[in-house]
Amino acid sequence: MCGIAGIVRLDGAELLDARDAPLLRRLARQIAHRGPDDEQIHIWANVGLAFRRLSIVDPAGGRQPLFNHDRTIVLVCNGEIYNHEDLRTRFADNYRFRSRSDCEVIPHLYERMGIAHLEYLNGIFAFALIDKTNRRLYLCRDRLGVKPLFYYKARDLLVFASEIKAVLAHPRVPKKFDWAAALVFRDRMHYPHATHELPSFFEGIQQLPAGQFIEIDLTTGASRQQVYWNPAAAAVPGSELDIDREWYIRRYRELLDEAVRLQLMADVECGLFLSGGIDSLAVAHFASKRKALHTFTVLSQSTLTNGDAPTAHAAAKLFQLPNHLVLYDWRKLDIAPSLWRTILWGVETPIAGAEQFYKYLLHAYARAQLPGLKVMLLGSGSDEFNGGYSKSVFNSIENPSWHTFECVLTGYERDSLLRQSGAWNAYAYVRAGGISLISQDFVAELAQVPRYESPWHAYRDMYRRLLQMYQLWHEDRTAAANGIEARVPFLDHRLVELTYHVPTELHHDLFWDKAILREALNDDVPDHFCQRPKTPFFVGEDLRYTRRLLYNLLSADNHALVEEAIDDSSGFTHVFDRDALWQLFKGLPADPEYANVDLVLDVVNMGLLAAFAKTPPAPDSWTGELPVSEVIIDDWSSWEQRFGLSLVRRSPTLDQNSVIRFVDGIRLVKSEAGDPRLADEGGYYILRNNDLEFALEPKLEPWIKFLTQVNGVRTVAENLRAAGVSDREIWKHLEEAIEYNVLNVGYDTH
Repeated sequence: MCGIAGIVRLDGAELLDARDAPLLRRLARQIAHRGPDDEQIHIWANVGLAFRRLSIVDPAGGRQPLFNHDRTIVLVCNGEIYNHEDLRTRFADNYRFRSRSDCEVIPHLYERMGIAHLEYLNGIFAFALIDKTNRRLYLCRDRLGVKPLFYYKARDLLVFASEIKAVLAHPRVPKKFDWAAALVFRDRMHYPHATHELPSFFEGIQQLPAGQFIEIDLTTGASRQQVYWNPAAAAVPGSELDIDREWYIRRYRELLDEAVRLQLMADVECGLFLSGGIDSLAVAHFASKRKALHTFTVLSQSTLTNGDAPTAHAAAKLFQLPNHLVLYDWRKLDIAPSLWRTILWGVETPIAGAEQFYKYLLHAYARAQLPGLKVMLLGSGSDEFNGGYSKSVFNSIENPSWHTFECVLTGYERDSLLRQSGAWNAYAYVRAGGISLISQDFVAELAQVPRYESPWHAYRDMYRRLLQMYQLWHEDRTAAANGIEARVPFLDHRLVELTYHVPTELHHDLFWDKAILREALNDDVPDHFCQRPKTPFFVGEDLRYTRRLLYNLLSADNHALVEEAIDDSSGFTHVFDRDALWQLFKGLPADPEYANVDLVLDVVNMGLLAAFAKTPPAPDSWTGELPVSEVIIDDWSSWEQRFGLSLVRRSPTLDQNSVIRFVDGIRLVKSEAGDPRLADEGGYYILRNNDLEFALEPKLEPWIKFLTQVNGVRTVAENLRAAGVSDREIWKHLEEAIEYNVLNVGYDTH
């Protein structure tokens, strides 16, 4: 993992060391975190390159720029070429390489076969290559977009870099946030068609899409952009001969094993984020056969409740890998505004919240504990191409089905086509008997976009685009901000190509709930691991804890971030009504779930980024102590009995000797048939002065049992015994009931 930046005078004007080297260093300084080990500047004719290095392969000899034998080809590359040893063997001939650097194969291959050499690279990369002989510059990005590359282009100038902040550092680049792109992005996250551009969220700055390159004629300034990889068109050896599902499962397993082997390539220490889900568990299984890499797991109320933390702990023991359980105690985890500014400017996107916060701190903790660790393997990319969201995201909880999954995807495609065609109208969503009134074929014809052959094809294309805008975007930045390179074995392009070639008749068999991956591990991993249902990272029944964390962030230092975001100089009040935002913010605590906090944070993020574009925060502006710590657990069950309740307990005045009473006017009622206020017969509800206050879901059965025993005389302990439930099952609900004035507390006086 490194950082690159560059300046190209498209009018042919020569760059000068005295004038332009300091400017290139200014760009490089903005991405110094990506490459803390070295900085190099290279100027030739009308091109200037800057490089920041994180030394992972050949630390002593792999300094960039890299050259061919006569230095007529110049390369700066952010990334890794995993198959470089094979490429050296196949194409070296009598060529003498100057280093063991994986990236040195690129100038040699380019010299041999031109830009077509991209076909042979297996890796993650974004690079700039100067061909001095033909006066060409190439900007290239890897097939899936693991490594970022942004650029600004004017009539006479091109500025490019690994991160937006470095592009903005050039004085000619506009310092304006793209409000329009930010406002519509969430609405268009699930549009599969490539006709909807991938924004950068900053005016005038574009990102080079994955699997594409730009060729620039350094004499005329002319340029062309070209797609060099299409997974649907790539050949998959063997698939034409045998379409049996077992062949695909076997082949998937072989390729994943090989991908993990290749991505362990490093002369430094490697780690793995182990979540307890099937994806990171699969990477851990294959990695453990080759290296005892350190694993890192989030331990929080959410990962305790959903089973991720105990599963990850058990998996690490199974694979004999050291496991660091990093405790995120929500009571002690208040985010300082300065930390959030650092994280937000690090990720450069308004779509930032709890996930980015958790990942940033996990990388920071890993690097603090193991300073030599510079590589982190992730399980990202499996859900997107193996159907990981088919059952959990696109379905009802009660009755998930492949049919429902396909219907939802068809609706997403329809939305995409309607937006593209401009045919948004009152008839567009009229349905009768489950059939749309307006033909989808007609809408596609208006949009001048071909329809997808099946909903699954829309799914994979949608997530191939979304990976670049969300998952890979923040995985790269949260790692890079801590001097770590994130690697993603599931995005080895051969694995993706294989999933694209699975025939339609096998889609349900292989992609319903990631069957292709689960069955690939059947012979290697116990069923309770590989068949474990998908659980969201922090979204679930304890999401309220994370949302309160975000609310506390927005409230900190007298609402410092909100005040900073709504400053008129950023253009905020031209887009949003300040009073309306304050009303939304002040109303958040009225809802026990804090449901709108993500929306408020999105808006605040937009205002902050608009301000940062004009006046960037100082690098490394946050210098506080990490608010996380490690928990050492030998025996999980005994630890959980001792410590588990402490993760939800927050009131020092509430204990098992407390007497619990309903507040005056509060009643717990069980609905009866015909009651117009209460929807579900047999359901339990809390009324305040005969008005409905809360509906209690059936899954809260232990809490309901506890409440039925509350009589104003019994202690908490007595209610627990009478209800036959444990304190861990009800404690968080008990504290919230007191907070929201449903129950109040006294003490046992006998």
